[in-house]
Amino acid sequence: MDKLTDDPNAGILAIKKSDQYRTVDELIEKSRPSSVYYTLLFLSAFIITAGILINNAAIVIGGMLVTPVLTPVLLISLGLSIGELGSIKGAIVLVAKSVGIIIVSGLILSLIFDHPEGVSFILDSSARTAALYFLVAVAAGVAGTFAWARRDVIDIMPGIAIAVSLVPPLSLIGIGISTLDFGLARFNFLIFFFNLIGILTGSLVVFSLLKFHKTSREVRQKALEVEMSVKEAKATK
Repeated sequence: MDKLTDDPNAGILAIKKSDQYRTVDELIEKSRPSSVYYTLLFLSAFIITAGILINNAAIVIGGMLVTPVLTPVLLISLGLSIGELGSIKGAIVLVAKSVGIIIVSGLILSLIFDHPEGVSFILDSSARTAALYFLVAVAAGVAGTFAWARRDVIDIMPGIAIAVSLVPPLSLIGIGISTLDFGLARFNFLIFFFNLIGILTGSLVVFSLLKFHKTSREVRQKALEVEMSVKEAKATK
């Protein structure tokens, strides 16, 4: 029998099969390369880069609430946890495209509006800073996966969006390239990489503990449906 997630006495790992299937459906659906996804991506990249250039933390945080990048990252983690990475290869491509779009957006905005001195978002390039980013990303990956799988904690998603630092480092890479500050670009690439690996690690652990490997057939079927719908959409153009 399914375990009830709305039972106050149920453990944190108690989850219904229906919630597992819903999580799979929603992650795959929201990780499709749609006009909505790219619109939100461009908006978040613009807001975050602008916030960095004018040294306004509130604007950067607002942009982090808009970005949709976390969803395909969690989908990749789901694929890893159930051994069906090939069936969700579209999510990997989408993340790669998103990375390129954000970096180019940061580059263009920095070239247009220049990069002021003394921007506080440029952190010290120490191993300590990178390690702390990694630990925060692991915790965010754990929390984000629980939020997707358990509706009773869905209200924590805005906090997770702020804690996950994926877009700001990519924007800073673009800024670093525009100013020929390759040290800045290199360090923020490492920050992004550590964040990405941290999120995947934390999410992978939770998906495994919640036994999502038992939904592999559902993932494969849903991924095939999405792939077919994409092909049909291209054929109608």
